[in-house]
Amino acid sequence: MDRPSFWEKETFGRSYDLIVVGAGIVGLSSALFYKKRHPSARVAVLERGRYPRGASTRNAGFACIGSIGEHVADMAKETENNIKRRIVSRYNGLELLKQTLGEAAIGYEDCGGYEFFKSEETFKEAADHIEKFNAWMEELLNEKSVYRPESMEGYPVIYNRLEGALHPGKMMEQLIQQVMQAGVEIRWDCPVQQADDGMVTVAEGDALEASSILLAVNGFARQLLPEVKVTPARGLILVTNEQDELPWKGTFHHDRGYIYFRNIGSRLLIGGARNVASDEEATNRFGINEKIKEQLTHFVSDVLKLPDSWSVEHQWSGIMGFTSTKTPVVKKVDDCCYVAAGLSGMGIAIGMDVGRQAAELLKK
Repeated sequence: MDRPSFWEKETFGRSYDLIVVGAGIVGLSSALFYKKRHPSARVAVLERGRYPRGASTRNAGFACIGSIGEHVADMAKETENNIKRRIVSRYNGLELLKQTLGEAAIGYEDCGGYEFFKSEETFKEAADHIEKFNAWMEELLNEKSVYRPESMEGYPVIYNRLEGALHPGKMMEQLIQQVMQAGVEIRWDCPVQQADDGMVTVAEGDALEASSILLAVNGFARQLLPEVKVTPARGLILVTNEQDELPWKGTFHHDRGYIYFRNIGSRLLIGGARNVASDEEATNRFGINEKIKEQLTHFVSDVLKLPDSWSVEHQWSGIMGFTSTKTPVVKKVDDCCYVAAGLSGMGIAIGMDVGRQAAELLKK
């Protein structure tokens, strides 16, 4: 077995103050905020892929605080106070993201968001709550008249003026640049096999020592920490060929947020429909579920009515992590191990703020 040289031990082999496992939005944000709080700290982020994998670069690029249909559905399972806290968290998280990285750098579009309905009946059920949720937004965020009813292409919609879209690749590229400029080391193609007792074991059995270890791997958390209550959830996204005319401009949610779509220039992006095969999609394996793909393509043809010449030019999956209450797990596990995971499909909105919370929790 080849052994490290004296020089390697004196440099690369030194113990870290913090090792973050996972170079997604939470992992990188936690490293960035920790380094700002402790400039002299030795910090490393370990990522199994050549670039961030999971959900941070594989999501749909929605910057959203939630549709009325989503909030009403959550009210059947949670208290109003929990839902209010989540709205505030999403709003503040998006503000932190935009302020830290810059709107231009992340391709942010202040396009607004729409909740889309196929029938007047389901629209009325949600629209009856507009006054209530507008009062919430004023109370919680000091934002007046956030939701209003409209129509688009013959369908009823509820407009949310606070929502927008961004480019996830540019977002992560800018975050990586800031993290590296802060003096954080990022190791790509570095899959972690085990993390405990202040040691992180990577491929081929190499071990790195750290005073603190943060597991920021979201839907993959149970692989390293089986007891954490985060369930993986795979999401599918399709992007069409360019269209001569595309009336759907902005971000859209349908069916409590299970289906979502937006324009990317003259292309349509559509994703979701996990509820069609929820048990099958509770997986951390990337892949395309044909049943879900069929559901989404029918929606494009039959509901959104793109011309017959439309086709899928890009398709991919991402892995999210859900908790039973949609509240992330941010906690200390033992003397040196911490976890920040379970963003429940809200990674863009809350990911950077969850990273900030984790950084404040970590010991120096």
